[in-house]
Amino acid sequence: MRIPRRVDASLGWLEKHIGVLAAIAAMVATAASAIWLPSFGGFVPGLAIGGVFVQLRLAKRLAKARRDIDNLLRDNGALRHRNTVLTSGVIAQGTQVTHKFMPIGDTVADAADANGTQPLPPEERE
Repeated sequence: MRIPRRVDASLGWLEKHIGVLAAIAAMVATAASAIWLPSFGGFVPGLAIGGVFVQLRLAKRLAKARRDIDNLLRDNGALRHRNTVLTSGVIAQGTQVTHKFMPIGDTVADAADANGTQPLPPEERE
């Protein structure tokens, strides 16, 4: 469904001026409630002020969460690009850096294994 240009333009204007429109609506509601229900007249301004404070308080948290999400998405994109480059074969297999982890513990590798862990020679005592 297509939105007509006039409607789209008016929605854009409303989005830019939402704070002013909310304040006007709160004032009209306060005036109307003060006329018809005077005891209810303080509820609408209190609700509006509370909403403003909650919005201001949550705005900082939302901004921080959005920054963290942007950083995580950026890191994720960089890792995906790195993995794509590595799997595409642009970097030759022989040039990739690999590390062989040495075993930790009591076990010693076979002497036939040239890259394995070799025991230290015994100290010569006189």
